[in-house]
Amino acid sequence: MIAAPFSSVSAAGPIRKLDLRYDLGEVADLIELCFPLHHDPDGKTYVREMRKTAESMRRMGWLAHTPDLGTASSSGFVWEENDRIIGNLSLISVQNEGRQVYLIANVAVHPDFRRRGIARKLTHYALTHLERQNASQVWLQVRDDNQPAMDLYCSLGFKEKAARTTWRVRPVDLKTKGITGENGLMIRRRNREDWQIQREWLEDAYPHNIRWNLPVNFRQFTPGLLQNFTNFMAGTCLKHWAIFNRGECAGVVSWQKTDNSANNLWLAIGERMEETVLPMGLARILRRLPKNHPLSVDYPKGRFEGGFRALGFEDFRTLVWMRRSL
Repeated sequence: MIAAPFSSVSAAGPIRKLDLRYDLGEVADLIELCFPLHHDPDGKTYVREMRKTAESMRRMGWLAHTPDLGTASSSGFVWEENDRIIGNLSLISVQNEGRQVYLIANVAVHPDFRRRGIARKLTHYALTHLERQNASQVWLQVRDDNQPAMDLYCSLGFKEKAARTTWRVRPVDLKTKGITGENGLMIRRRNREDWQIQREWLEDAYPHNIRWNLPVNFRQFTPGLLQNFTNFMAGTCLKHWAIFNRGECAGVVSWQKTDNSANNLWLAIGERMEETVLPMGLARILRRLPKNHPLSVDYPKGRFEGGFRALGFEDFRTLVWMRRSL
């Protein structure tokens, strides 16, 4: 299906820009109602911070004397009927290798008002807005089990570019006993000589076209005293382990401390060696990690799925990345 040209859209109707002075609390309520946050500690924190910000704005009162702030700080659009916000769409601007791209997020419609085309009209309006701003491309993410939403975005010209699964495990749920693998497997701290192969395998597992929205900067993985000092000054905490099989580097696993509910693991493993090297190698590395935070792995959908489950990881969610050129 071919989307209608965006220049044909005129009146916004019940759509208006998000006004941070007044809308944040209602939008937080809508997001909590529409999205499955009960198993997502970071999602709960996000909504809680939105409510705290909304309450602070109301208490401080000074924002009421800055009438232009609501427009200047707009980061999306809402659908309002009878002074009630029943739909929301957030727009997030990010830099991708020096180019500005946009992410559509938090597309939510109150359950009582669905099947009226509100999500379509909000998305269509946002695309019109971005086109008029001379934006070149826009991205969004949608859960792979939400087929109606995927069909909607495809009809508006979005194309699937990647599918990523987030795997999570609590330290108490790790299953490292009984994991077998190649004989002669050795784990040691990564050396400078391992960086070249690590960088190549990171490119494979985390392609450039999706890196802009990952919570990591792989340049910080570069070995050397200068980068270590830069990381230290920035408060970046990383650890790297190389996996050797019969004297040859078979992969590198990096651990990243975060401020979220889970710390991150980034896997740089040759795909042909995953099933034979990664189970035992990852099991040994997991025993060395702090036990007070869950672990999270972002990985291509379908890759090493059985291995993650054998180690006790659970499929937290799978997101389809979709892009539309403007």
